[in-house]
Amino acid sequence: MAGAHLQYLKSINPVDTFHSTIRHREFNITRSTVIVRNAADATFAAPTIPQITGAPKVVVLGGTGRVGASTAAALLNAVPSAQVFLASRNQESYDAAITRRPELRPASRRSVNINDTSSLLSAVKGADLVIHTAGPFQRRQDCNVLEACIASGVPYLDVCDDTAYSQRAKSLHSKAQAAGVPAISTGGIYPGVSNVMAAHMISMARKEYDENFKYIDQSSTPADAPQPSRVLYSYFTAGSGGAGPTILNTTFLLAGEEVVAYKDGKAVTLPPISNRRLVDFGPGLGRKAVWLYSLPEVASGHHVFGVPSISARFGTSPDIWNWAMWAMARLVPKSVLQDPKAVGGLAKLTDPLVRAVDALVGEKVAMLIEVELSDGKVAAGLFVHKKLSDSVGISTAAFARSMLAGATQPGVWFPEERGALDDRRALLSMASEGCSRFMLNKPPWAIESEPVQLGLGFYW
Repeated sequence: MAGAHLQYLKSINPVDTFHSTIRHREFNITRSTVIVRNAADATFAAPTIPQITGAPKVVVLGGTGRVGASTAAALLNAVPSAQVFLASRNQESYDAAITRRPELRPASRRSVNINDTSSLLSAVKGADLVIHTAGPFQRRQDCNVLEACIASGVPYLDVCDDTAYSQRAKSLHSKAQAAGVPAISTGGIYPGVSNVMAAHMISMARKEYDENFKYIDQSSTPADAPQPSRVLYSYFTAGSGGAGPTILNTTFLLAGEEVVAYKDGKAVTLPPISNRRLVDFGPGLGRKAVWLYSLPEVASGHHVFGVPSISARFGTSPDIWNWAMWAMARLVPKSVLQDPKAVGGLAKLTDPLVRAVDALVGEKVAMLIEVELSDGKVAAGLFVHKKLSDSVGISTAAFARSMLAGATQPGVWFPEERGALDDRRALLSMASEGCSRFMLNKPPWAIESEPVQLGLGFYW
């Protein structure tokens, strides 16, 4: 394949389509495979997107919150026959969610208190998938939802964005495997889709796929294949992204967490919201400032990819919010920033101001993943969507659709692991729905907002 890289190009015309149907639990999965032609007129199999029919039962914990409701709406749009349950503590939150998103009217309400074991077991009973969006995940000392799913034999997906929680979930891998329960932790947009973008580019470089993009045995990969030497995750969201107080909770809690990054194979502890870097997110966004945060894809990527240097940064606009967070991390006592109740109160207090600013700046979201390789080349991937409040749901629903199709092996997986997805391209194709730009495995100059041609095919 020319350039040995994959792009999802909207302009490609299909030349052949075929369907196959398999049974999965109490519903059907129709896999549609489209054969397409690339610019060189060679034919390759496009991602196989599962089309799920029947009525899978999906319980969304925190389903009346911003992320949960977005996920439920995206899932109902992709799988209209699904039985989706919005699990929350009270009727009022359910009514508010339906008012915000009328497209959720087909969803039913299920009462749950995730801190009560019997209530939790009752809520997940009989489900084909449980999606845990009831954050924030920071400072939680348990994985009771995952444990309830393992005990009940129910597949599990969460949108965790906390390193400690995700590692605690991963420690239950053997238990989930023995119970035959597939589970993915950190399966949202970032972390989540970002991890898969990095994994796909690294596997392309290492030649870990066969001609049909199926994983080959790792012992069969070429010994001289390029290896990742550094991975940089850079994220941007305008304002709060319209995602609500829970996102503010998370951001404030992260302001109280030291950052662990990796440099040359060694863990390096750094202050939160530090090491500012300007990143070019391409036309329409340009250069934005991003800052180091403590995010779980750093630890998981270091372990899964075996990459010696890796870090994750986040930034927002207007830029004054970044500096306000920088000041908060240094001026507010850590005892306050590490107290979920105190931070929750602060998030509610600032929410009206944040929403007012959101109305002015929008909620565009962008992810740039850069993979530096041992042969000196750099592979980059870019994801841009005009609304985080929609994109986070589309991304999480993409993981859900993959899991409902049986793409995840038993055990607890991070998104970048092989056991999480049997076809990364399918996940990325579903998750990038609605993106204004989605590019993978491109040289950095092809992504930047103003590449300058020097001549003879060279750019700067």
